[in-house]
Amino acid sequence: MGTSSSDKAALLALLEKYRAGQCTPEETARIQAWFDSFEELPDSAELKTAADQAVVNTMHTLFPRRGASIRYIMLSAAAVLVVALTSLLFIYRFYMKAPVPVTYSYITTGKGERKKLTLPDGSTLMMNAGSTLRMPSNFGDTTRELFFTGQGTFDIQQNSKQPFVVQTGNVRTVVLGTAFDVKAYPGDKALQVAVLNGKVRIEKQERGHTEVLAPGVIQNQLLIYEAGSGKHELTSCKADEIAGWQQNRLFFEQASLEEIAEVLERQYNTHITLAGASKHNCRYTLQLKNEPLDKALQLIQQLSGISYIVNNNEIKINIASCE
Repeated sequence: MGTSSSDKAALLALLEKYRAGQCTPEETARIQAWFDSFEELPDSAELKTAADQAVVNTMHTLFPRRGASIRYIMLSAAAVLVVALTSLLFIYRFYMKAPVPVTYSYITTGKGERKKLTLPDGSTLMMNAGSTLRMPSNFGDTTRELFFTGQGTFDIQQNSKQPFVVQTGNVRTVVLGTAFDVKAYPGDKALQVAVLNGKVRIEKQERGHTEVLAPGVIQNQLLIYEAGSGKHELTSCKADEIAGWQQNRLFFEQASLEEIAEVLERQYNTHITLAGASKHNCRYTLQLKNEPLDKALQLIQQLSGISYIVNNNEIKINIASCE
């Protein structure tokens, strides 16, 4: 709207119609757009002074003084009330804008696939095979919280005012700035968090209640949490070995053949079935260093005494003879 005398007169007339509820839909839209434009004005003393003077001028134009009559006093009071209500409307619209709906981005890795991501805050995540990251659109606005299943190694940018939170089921790993490996595949009996450097806090959330499982897990410590029983254990570990999958180093400590087969399926993008009934509680500690699948199977056979058959991408392992 212009600044000439005719434009001012037209504006005042339009405001009178708006105040009287006589505007057409098109005129109401113009007034609404004018109201909305105030949200974009900068905050400055000069602008406030100019706005105050504009209010005084508008009051004098709408209600010219003809002596200190009761009518003038009432109209002036009404004008002040209208200006106050309009100001409250502006404040309400500025501070009470409708919240932007939160949406989520999903990043996944298939069997035999890995991905390295740089998150919006500069932190990095290396995702192992068969993992899923769910990130909210407001990540980093007021919180740094995301949701993760599978296995991944996080290297977190330090920000003491905004902790970084990784949600895995009902377990939260809270960090300020550190590197750690989390393993929480669907179907896993236990969740594992191993710290490579720094410190993390591990929490469990259930029915609105937060329980701290470990207030400070430090370098080369491993927290194991069993969701089924609710039990957890904090133990020492070689975190570099646990996160060695990034360099194609697979480390197993007292692992069953079922657990080993699950890892091989994900890492080599193959399908493994186990046959036979083991007569023993067969568990093995071994490390595979960038081995091709056929070599890995041979090493496991030599160690455990099992036999296996390979048919294209299908592997059948007979565990009856494990030792």
